[in-house]
Amino acid sequence: MGAISMHKMAGSGYSAGPIALNAPVSRFLPPSRSIMPPVSASGAPSDRPHRLLVWHWGRRGGGPRYTLEMARALAARGDVELHLSYSRQSELAAEMDELARGLGRPGLVIDTYTGVVSAAAATLRLGGLRRRFAAYLAAHRIDTVFCTMGHVWNAAVSPVIRRAGAGYVLILHDARPHPGEESWVLEWLARRDVARAERVVVLSQHVRALAMARFGLPPERLVILPHAAMAFPGLRPAERQAPQGRPWRLVFFGRILAYKGFDLLLDTYARLRAQFGAGVELHVAGYGDTAPFAAQLAALPGVTLDNRWIAEDEIGPILNAADLLLLPYREASQSGVAPGAAMAGLPAVATPVGGLAEQVIDGRTGRIAASVDADALAAAAASLMTDAALYRRCSAGALQFARDTLSWEASAARVMEAATGLIGEKSVACQSAPPATRSR
Repeated sequence: MGAISMHKMAGSGYSAGPIALNAPVSRFLPPSRSIMPPVSASGAPSDRPHRLLVWHWGRRGGGPRYTLEMARALAARGDVELHLSYSRQSELAAEMDELARGLGRPGLVIDTYTGVVSAAAATLRLGGLRRRFAAYLAAHRIDTVFCTMGHVWNAAVSPVIRRAGAGYVLILHDARPHPGEESWVLEWLARRDVARAERVVVLSQHVRALAMARFGLPPERLVILPHAAMAFPGLRPAERQAPQGRPWRLVFFGRILAYKGFDLLLDTYARLRAQFGAGVELHVAGYGDTAPFAAQLAALPGVTLDNRWIAEDEIGPILNAADLLLLPYREASQSGVAPGAAMAGLPAVATPVGGLAEQVIDGRTGRIAASVDADALAAAAASLMTDAALYRRCSAGALQFARDTLSWEASAARVMEAATGLIGEKSVACQSAPPATRSR
């Protein structure tokens, strides 16, 4: 994820004077206006399906997968008339097209970009995209727009949501940029988008606290929604046993960035290799700059480095083949891969940072290291590698955690609570307002 949950792009077309990055989001709020939701004669919300537009214009990474899984869960509900808006350049566009066909609604599919040059050119079309978005909301009388992950264009488009009479629910994946991803432009854009959302969904208690502190959000505007377990293609949900007659296979999956603790990962593996010898191996799958670690990697036996962008259909098999997921992060909001690993019954070992301790339950679904250092992380991993009963319990616990707490059905239900809650609040506000101020 990019800074404040937005994908980076050059030539965004936005400009702004100096701003205080710790300013409350209320600074960016548009003038309030009364919005009339669908109501019955008694003033109660109508019992027709809720018209919900799921919106994400990102192309790659966790955003498209999260959006697809959430949309599928929402589509399975009987109380939702689901609409979709996504990028034609998304790596999961074909799956979204199939879902849209099943719904019998084409949705709003847009062209975004494929690189820096096309991004700069595409930004010139933002005015037209905003008009198309507004027209779709009005034509289909959308009740709520639900954005599953922020995008660099959101701030330019989100103002039309309120004008169209719809509510706005936004998932804020990160409340502050990760180290090395700071950008005042993206921060400014994110603040404007957050300010327009009537409900801000966060995926961990850690991000909730940051959102309140950094954005000045009151508790009643925030909704906690644990990151659901990604159903990666080919992923096999199964309870696992400690490996017998072969080495332990440790895996690190994701972008190779400083805040994800790649140096800590290699130091941890070096300690485990010293303890277990050829009985442990490490698979690194993800894209990033490993040049600073070239000498250390060359000196470590048993390391497989797959340094590239990993395709969607490869993630499941990678997790299936592993025995332990390592999350050596130095900083984190939460992890997108941890819930997917839980769905595979794969125990995780994580550092005690950010929301990771909410995703990995120590002794039940994996282990949380005592501190953020290689000795503690290696000790946590070794505790599972030397206790077959503990490993088996954590595998079964991870699978149960994914199926219950991290299910997409539970997530969709929580989203609908937030969306229909907005309708109820607006109904009360509109019924108490002077007739001349009521509008749809």
